[in-house]
Amino acid sequence: MVAAHLALLHPGPSALCTTVTLLAGASVRATTPPALRPSASWRWRLLAAGLSMSLLQISTGCLNDAFDAPWDGRWQAYKPVPRGLVPRRRAWLLGFGAGAGGVLVAALAGARAARLALLGLASGWSYSLGLSRTPLSVLPFATGLGSVPLLGAAALRLRPAQPVRMAALGAWLGTALHLANSGPDAERDRMAGRRSLAVLLGAERCHRLARWLLLAGAAEGMREAGRRRSLTTLAGAASCLMTVGLEWRRQPRQRRPGSHPFVLPALGAGALAAGWLLGQPEVPGTRS
Repeated sequence: MVAAHLALLHPGPSALCTTVTLLAGASVRATTPPALRPSASWRWRLLAAGLSMSLLQISTGCLNDAFDAPWDGRWQAYKPVPRGLVPRRRAWLLGFGAGAGGVLVAALAGARAARLALLGLASGWSYSLGLSRTPLSVLPFATGLGSVPLLGAAALRLRPAQPVRMAALGAWLGTALHLANSGPDAERDRMAGRRSLAVLLGAERCHRLARWLLLAGAAEGMREAGRRRSLTTLAGAASCLMTVGLEWRRQPRQRRPGSHPFVLPALGAGALAAGWLLGQPEVPGTRS
């Protein structure tokens, strides 16, 4: 039962997004002049941002499994809800409860953090409760992951040196991860009558496009590393390239029961994001 509930919470995506949130906030603080840095309360504010992100990701995963339970019962019966290990009603309650908790925790760190949490929650819920079945399925990934690196800075009431580029990188990687995650299910989704972006593109095109999006992101990371003269940013971009290389022929064209073929793309995207954030230029920041 414990393992089933843990699977329902989707700990992998939650851990990845929470780590990026914490790294983004800590990096922005480190590159902000001491006179503009937050007071001694900055630690709990950053922790609040991390906890909020965890709850938002948990909410999205639980609601996705609850909403898809009838479909999963036929096509992905290994999941905890269709197997009967977690009642569907409990998944609904956990999803809505974690979402509300995530916004409330973010609000403790300020109005701007709460607004970003609401954006992330709206993105996750819109995907889980219907958009995942439509050609617009990529939009929640782009908007949701675009807000992830901004939440940590918002909780500290600081602005990063490159907020637009940071959000754009998150949206770019979110698009790649959506294709990597949904591509292996394209054929099953088609037979189930869905019209998601993955169904329209097909598994092979999703696989190729996700790979090229990650490669383009890594190339931009290397260009940025040269401009910044940052070994950290270079290491993140190189790690992304390595994971794309490992994934090149290993990703299955169809998801096997219990498998997660998007793990390597997610690790590559996470490494690229971490290198980008930790290698931020020391440009004076401002309080938001």
